[in-house]
Amino acid sequence: MKFYTAGKIWHAPKFQHLRDTLGLPVQARWIDLKEDDDIVQNRKGDLWQLCLEDVTQSDFLLLYSEDWEEEQRGALVELGMAYGAGKRVYAVGRCKSIAPNAISDVAFTHHELFTWLPTTDLVRGAFLALAMELKAQRPASYIKAALN
Repeated sequence: MKFYTAGKIWHAPKFQHLRDTLGLPVQARWIDLKEDDDIVQNRKGDLWQLCLEDVTQSDFLLLYSEDWEEEQRGALVELGMAYGAGKRVYAVGRCKSIAPNAISDVAFTHHELFTWLPTTDLVRGAFLALAMELKAQRPASYIKAALN
């Protein structure tokens, strides 16, 4: 099982920590790119293709918002990619671009594939999402049969 991490570029080291230190199965090559990499500077279409491939090859997407003032933009596109591929989206934290306001109920958060996680901690959220996804992919009857 592997998952895609979506969030602001400055959170890339936190996503790398999930993968490199905690050994979690993060499938998001964008987190290793530097601002001066050619693909980032000159080949944005290729960068988006890379993200699309990683989203569709993952089992789910983990959306991370650390600060209320963050505005998710690319992450919302990646969320749409996940929906299009039939992948679940688990959200850790909230920010103004994914919270209801006077002019929007952020309808995309009401999709059956979207789940708000009861934490603002990225590490806790990643483990919770993995557990929920494992349970969703492995119903109790399957687990019971595997144990017998």
